Amino acid sequence: MNKKIRAVLDKLKKNRHIYWNIPREVGQFLNFLIRDRKYKSVLEIGTSTGYSALWIAEALSHTQGHLYTIESHQKERAKLAKETFKKSGLKNITLIEGHAPEAIPKTPKFFDLIFLDATKEEYHLYFTALKSRIKKGGMIIADNTESHKKELKKYFQAIENSKEFTNFPLKIGSGLTVSIKGFCRNSKHITL
Repeated sequence: MNKKIRAVLDKLKKNRHIYWNIPREVGQFLNFLIRDRKYKSVLEIGTSTGYSALWIAEALSHTQGHLYTIESHQKERAKLAKETFKKSGLKNITLIEGHAPEAIPKTPKFFDLIFLDATKEEYHLYFTALKSRIKKGGMIIADNTESHKKELKKYFQAIENSKEFTNFPLKIGSGLTVSIKGFCRNSKHITL
């Protein structure tokens, strides 16, 4: 990671609690995963000030990939995210201002990874709208699955009822749930 991006991340980290940005270890996990899997198309729902987007887009810069990120708070957070992206120098980010799931882009048709970190009570709506748009072997990663269990009850029901996805809870940050499409539950080897 270059010094310019690292400096922007360090500055954003200072206000993490105000804008509900992910902790550094979640950013590092996403960055590593994208680079390791060589993912090229990622959708993020919940941009906030762009902290997680930088971790994702930096990884995608190594795979010639692109990030599409949606932010519904257009007056403040989307504006701050635009400034963040400009300061970082990353050009592989498309910021979509609007409310998901209505603002989900029609292209690309399929994503390698979808990262959910927005209104918790709406995660099940995002999943319903996007489950057919994940490539086989691709993932949906939901944030805050330990800290917001009550709010995510409908989401947990939706992913557990889907036969296409296998789910793995991870104790990183305030909890992540990784849902892999087309993963065989009887497999002897799990690679995340």
